[in-house]
Amino acid sequence: MSEELHSDLIASIFGGKPAKIEEFFSKWNFANAAVSKFDMANSAKNELGDRICEVIENGELTHVLLETIKILSREKDGLEGLLNDPLCDKILAFAELSSNENNSKTVHTLMEAQKCLINTLFHSQRMRDRFYANPKTGENLQFFLGEFEENRRKTSSIDWIRLLNPVQAAEIWYFYHRIAFIATALGREFQKNWANDPKTIDSLLLAVEICTNRSENSTQDINRATEALKTFFNVFCHFHGDVKAIDHKNAAKTCQILRDAICSDVLTDDVVQSAIHCLSVPPLPMVLSVLCGKNSKNNGGENEEEKFFVEELSNMQLTEAILMHLDKQLTKVVALLLNDAPNQQQNPMLSAEASTLTDLVGPYFQVLARLCTDSKYVRRYCRIRVIPPLVSEEVQKRPEENNTLRGRIARIMMLPSSTKDVAAEFLFIICKRSVNRMIKYLGFGHSAGHLANLGLLGQINQPKHASDSEDSETEDYNQIKDSVNPVTGAIYPSDHGSALAGMSEEQKEYEAMKLVDAMNQMMETGIVKPGTIGDDGKIREVSHVLELLKNAPEPAPAENSDSDEE
Repeated sequence: MSEELHSDLIASIFGGKPAKIEEFFSKWNFANAAVSKFDMANSAKNELGDRICEVIENGELTHVLLETIKILSREKDGLEGLLNDPLCDKILAFAELSSNENNSKTVHTLMEAQKCLINTLFHSQRMRDRFYANPKTGENLQFFLGEFEENRRKTSSIDWIRLLNPVQAAEIWYFYHRIAFIATALGREFQKNWANDPKTIDSLLLAVEICTNRSENSTQDINRATEALKTFFNVFCHFHGDVKAIDHKNAAKTCQILRDAICSDVLTDDVVQSAIHCLSVPPLPMVLSVLCGKNSKNNGGENEEEKFFVEELSNMQLTEAILMHLDKQLTKVVALLLNDAPNQQQNPMLSAEASTLTDLVGPYFQVLARLCTDSKYVRRYCRIRVIPPLVSEEVQKRPEENNTLRGRIARIMMLPSSTKDVAAEFLFIICKRSVNRMIKYLGFGHSAGHLANLGLLGQINQPKHASDSEDSETEDYNQIKDSVNPVTGAIYPSDHGSALAGMSEEQKEYEAMKLVDAMNQMMETGIVKPGTIGDDGKIREVSHVLELLKNAPEPAPAENSDSDEE
């Protein structure tokens, strides 16, 4: 690291000729190229910002001083003093965002200004205020996002864009997408403006569309597409009503581009994940004719059933791709959780990584739930893939212990994360919103929370509905289903014999009353608060333990209701 920048040194440097200033800061920038913390007083940063602002428009110094600001802006502390309002405005101008004039005399100056703006937008409220205050910044930024595609670049109305070579254009285009991502992540009013601008979809998704139309993409192309998708999510994720940017035409176009990205064989998992997140935003309708194709009616024939099955599943490419990527992500989460269990004290970061991955799969479940709600074909397909007919081997272990997609989803539902709620809703939908079916596949322990939230606990003891359609239980499962513990979803241990075996009726009554007294004492001291199912189907607290026995329903005879009939 070079010497500390203190006030006397700063005054001495800027008191000299431009060549001296350029020489000093070139050396300082090189020495601090990888540094992110600086032993520099805030007063010195204030003075440095003022001095830089005075001379940065000197063509000899612009590039080197922008690089100095970029390096210093890695550290948030003291940055507001370094960035006075005039300096912020000049950085925006050099990034070609605050006016329609060509302020950067060289490509390298423009790129340095972009990098500088990326750091300062992220760390400085002052820079964000100046950025959002100028309506031109958003307009110019959105224009640039759509102007660097090769054919558009060659015919651009802006001279300096036409003169760029492909490598320079790709780099500058990527940096504008980075700026857009940060700007939309931190400015709600900025999000609103773009969400209601019809040009937003074309500007943002052009970079993604280009990648989906190629058989091979560079790392730069992939990174740019990822930034574009993350920006799209930022813009629309907070809106729950209609927005002007997503009309019927743009909705269909967006769904097509996102579908192509998710089903692509050449894009990375990061791009696919970002595309799935974009598909989950509330304002975007599920255009089934685009996402799943049109299901033609069967005209009959010798192989009518086979023809229907093939036609139905041939449109499930998107659904299968989402399920495949979901399973891949859940496998990573479960592996982290299994590794974390014995080492939680020694490696707390592992828990954080598992938690982050869990949060990132929430939108996968949201998309699947919306698709299943809108399409019975998707719902049937997901049921086949996630909860196929049970076999006896699967209930030898608890649901979360099975090495299946169903097992991994059950494992996620045990975590203190919002993802467990959307995962439970997805499973409930493919269970045809059947309380008994959900308990059968997940056990009451995993299902109770979601059913309580929906006020459906009161339906647990209702009789099942008979159906003559295809049974969802295999023959070997039927042979052992009476041995399955409905709470855990697994068969009882072989030695689970009753604790009351061998007792007389008087002994049983005595033990029962002891239990009642013990529970009542715990209730009075506040150790436990037993609950029962209220009239609204939700849990309410009981005043006495005997309320738990009052009006207890008789067990209803079990009938088959687990068909796939819609």
